[in-house]
Parts: sequence; C-alpha cells; structure tokens
Amino acid sequence: MKKICYFLLSLFLLTSCDDKYRDDRVFEAAKIVAVKANDVLYSIDNTGNNEAKIILPAGVNLTALKAEILVANGKLVGFENNIPQDLTKPVDIQIEGEYGDISIWKLIVQSPPLLVSLDAVGLSIPKEKVNIGKTTIIVEIPEGTDTTNLAVSFGFLNGTIQNFTNGTPKDYSTPFRLNVLGVDGVTVYGYDVVFTSDPVGPALLKGMVINGDATSEILVIDAATSTIQPVVPYLTNFSNANIALDVAFGNVVDPNFNTTNIDLLKGFKVKITGTNGVETEFTVKNPLIQSTPILDKTHAAFEFAANAGSSAAFSGNNIVIAANAMLGGATATLGINAYDLSGNYLNGLSKTGTNFDGGGVTGIRKLATDDDGRILGVQLGAGAGADVTLSIFRWNSITDENPTAYISYTQTSLGTTSARAAGINISGSLAGNATIAVPIAQKTDVLVWTVTNGVLNPVPQKREFPYAGTGFYYSVQPYSDGFIGASTGINFSGINVMSSTLNESAKITGTSTTDAKTITYKGRKYVAYTAQIGGRHVFRIVDFTTPNVYALSNPIMSISRAPTSNANVTVDSDFKVINNKLHVLFYGTNDGLAVYKLEQ
Repeated sequence: MKKICYFLLSLFLLTSCDDKYRDDRVFEAAKIVAVKANDVLYSIDNTGNNEAKIILPAGVNLTALKAEILVANGKLVGFENNIPQDLTKPVDIQIEGEYGDISIWKLIVQSPPLLVSLDAVGLSIPKEKVNIGKTTIIVEIPEGTDTTNLAVSFGFLNGTIQNFTNGTPKDYSTPFRLNVLGVDGVTVYGYDVVFTSDPVGPALLKGMVINGDATSEILVIDAATSTIQPVVPYLTNFSNANIALDVAFGNVVDPNFNTTNIDLLKGFKVKITGTNGVETEFTVKNPLIQSTPILDKTHAAFEFAANAGSSAAFSGNNIVIAANAMLGGATATLGINAYDLSGNYLNGLSKTGTNFDGGGVTGIRKLATDDDGRILGVQLGAGAGADVTLSIFRWNSITDENPTAYISYTQTSLGTTSARAAGINISGSLAGNATIAVPIAQKTDVLVWTVTNGVLNPVPQKREFPYAGTGFYYSVQPYSDGFIGASTGINFSGINVMSSTLNESAKITGTSTTDAKTITYKGRKYVAYTAQIGGRHVFRIVDFTTPNVYALSNPIMSISRAPTSNANVTVDSDFKVINNKLHVLFYGTNDGLAVYKLEQ
C-alpha cells in the first residue's frame, strides 16, 4: 500500500513539473518576409493581403528566374527554392504554419521594361544620347534637328508597346506619352518621350518660388551631398511656406513631395530624377535673405574719424549714430547725429543741460532707441571714480532741445567695482512698459531698469552674465521671454539666449559681436546682429521663435562685408517697421551703415 502511495505522489509531481515548464506561447501566423532573386535579397512590399511583391531592375528575364522564398513561422509547401522557373505572372504559394494551418500567398515579381534600342530614320542617335528615367525617355539631338516628322522605332525587353506602331512618322517637337505593357500582362508603364537639343544630365534644382517670391540664387553648400540653400530677396513666413520648384528641363520631382505648409526654417529633402535617369536627393537648407540695401554709407562718408562711430539705431523714420570724434571740417558734430533713410545729415542732437562730451568718462559711445524712437545714450564712464555721477540721457526725438538725465548713478550707488558701461539696450516703450539693460564692461554685472506705464523704477535690478572675461563692449538685449546676449570675451564670444534671470538656454560660439536687437513681428521672433568673422563684418538675422542652437546656427540673413579692422568690435543693429514694412539696420565701426527693406 505504501509503494502505491509513493507511485501516485511521484506521478502527481511529474505532472505538475510538466505543466510548470510547458511553453504556452502562441506562434505568429506564417508569412513571407523576403525573397532572393538571382542571389540578391529583396525585402517585400507586403500589401497586407498575403501578397509578397518585389521589383527587380529593368529587363531581368523572369521566364527562368532562380528564386528563394524566406518564410517566418512556417515552411513552403510545393515550391522549390533556387530552381529556375517562370515568374512572369503572379504565382500562388502555399505556406504551412507551426500548427499545420495552410495559407495561400501570391508572389509577384516585376521587372520593368528596358529600352534596348531606339532608331530614327535619317538620324544617327548615339546610345549615350538616350537617357532613360523611371518615367522618361529623353533623347539629346543636335541643335536645329527637325523633329516634326520623325520615324522612330523602340525596342524593349520585358515590354510590349501599346499605343504606338514602330516606324510610324510622328511629330516629336512636343513630348509624347508612350505606354508599354509589362510581361505580367497587367502593369502598364508610361514614358514621356522627349527629343531635345537642350543639355541632358543629372538632376538640377535651378530655383524656387517661396510664398510668391522667386529665388535670386541657389547656393551649393556641399556638392557631394547635394546640399543647397535658396537665396530670396525678401522676408516671408518661412515657417509655413508654399513653394514651387524650378528644375532643369526634363527633370522629374518626386510626386509624393509636398509643396504646401512647409517649415523651411528646418530645411527639407526632395528627390529629383535627372534626364540621365538618376534620382538625386537634395538637402535644402533654410532660405537666406540677400537684397540690395536702400542705404549703404561708409564710415568715411559719415565723416567719422578712425575708430569713432560706435552705435546706431532707428529713431522714427530716421537714423541716429553716436560718434566720439569727427574728421576735420566735418558737417556733423561730435556726439549723436541724425540722418534720414538716404543717409543725408539732418542735425546733431542737443547737448543742452548735459555734461555730454567726447571724453572717456562723460562721452557717449552706446545708444539705444525705444519702440517710439525715443533715444537713450549712456555715458561711457571709463576710469570714473567711485563717486562720479554718470547719466543715461534721454531725448524724446531727434529734435528734442532739452534732453534729460533720465537715469543717474555712481559706482558706489550701484554697489559695483566699476561703472564703465559696455552697452545699452531697450525693449518696449518708455511711454508705456519697457526694460533697459546696461552691462558693465569686463564684468558680469548687468543692470536692469524697468518702466511701467511710463514710470521709471530708478532702482536697477542686478543680474549676472553667465560668462566672466567679457570685453569693453557687450550687450544684453531684453525681449518678451528673457534676454539675448551678444559678447566678445575670453570665455565666450557669440550669441546666447537667456531667461529673465540670465540663465542660459542656448548659445553659439566662435562669433565676435557686441550688440543685438530683437523684434517680435507677425508672430515670429527675430534677432539682428553684426558679427566680426575673419576680419569682416557679417550682417545676420536669426528667427529664434524656437530659441535653440539650431535656430541660432542657421541665420535667415548673412551678408559678408569687405575686410575691415574693428579692434573693439563696436557694432550695432536695429529693427523698425516703416510704412508697414519691416526694415533692419546694421552698423560696424570703420565700415559703415546699411539699411535693408525686408519686405516687398
């Protein structure tokens, strides 16, 4: 009796172990995953209806094709792999799954027609002059050839001409659609036949139309990777653009390419097939604005002495420039001078009631204007004692005869180790709400004053620029979400995006600049700055609506000037809407000033 109990217990334990280690996974249905044809592996185009379709190069003989069908979760039934057989027509393939279930698949092998000969009565056509694309046959012929009554014959492998009888005279002065029936007896391949004396060759993107504006140039950035950049004369909404592509004669653009609502700031890729039949994928970078300035006046033409002239801005529909030294006999006076948009001298700003001069302590090197054209000029303060009063003077217009000391301070009152101003920037209106920022030269101290409903808070907030070792000039431009820094220094030379507390979120380096100006316009945020790169001033605009490194690294305007020396990198820029059109101003010491109308 005891032996019987031990036997039953052992049987129970064995049964329990079997259940514990049983594999309860369910196998997926058997399916074709790939097909080898003539020892070349092809992934399949699975339509979801148990169809396995592969497309071979044109002209492959399908009547004795050696194929190998690769199956997952099952095995072939009745089909012999690697045995030459006729696959010109679809073939039913049986597959047995892991549980013995049978499924029927349709194997579809296609090889498009291959043009092997093209002859025209009375016309010698070398083989290399016949360019075959996916949907084109382009024949290059000598200039002046009469194509109005040509007798042409076409020879195809894997295809039968449907809509044309070889040797029939025909007018080929316009494209002709030739239909060829594939060897499967179902698929019809269409070819546009073109006889042309125009050059035939690789794909070429000649130009674009962006929101109605035609490009003036297509820059080749990298020929090896087909990377290009369109150049346009005006600013439009690049973030949501409608475009048209201008390609070379006979080129075919990928029909799946979308031409509407494209964010061109991110660039795009497009596939174009040339008349040589080769498809090229172009990488198109963001557009660049390049146009003729409405004003371009040199430093010497302004009658500024060498290294004088250090700041410029719009004031209303006019321009103001700060210069601390003039050429002998100059019409303009030392100080801040006003000019119209043609560069004609208007007047010098009044110094009445001020101690503003050309000196290093009380002279003005940097100025800024608010949205309404009011002017602030900050005294330099170079070498000023701790208790020397320095001022930021305010002019309500270029004709204001009574400027005021809008903000006054000393090094002691600021609680800093220096009061030398590196720059001044404004956003907003001094008659409404505004932010004023003045960084201290060669220090991280940044002083920020606020104006609310036209009332100045005379006590500045002190912020800290994220990089020590700044130069004599740098700027911190306020905007709606924080500040944009423009610096040339030991630890940082470039443009950076910062929060309201000067915490950095994005930057680009390797660019010397000391001033920048922002504007929010038609829902986009732009920053303009003049950089000094390789001994040249470069005028740049960046759309930083999305404030990241990519945006800063891909300006929408970048115009390089002639070589110029500018030891202190004293530069400036400004935006202004004039007559309902956005304008931008760029300035560089010893170079000059240029104004561009950005909209048509």
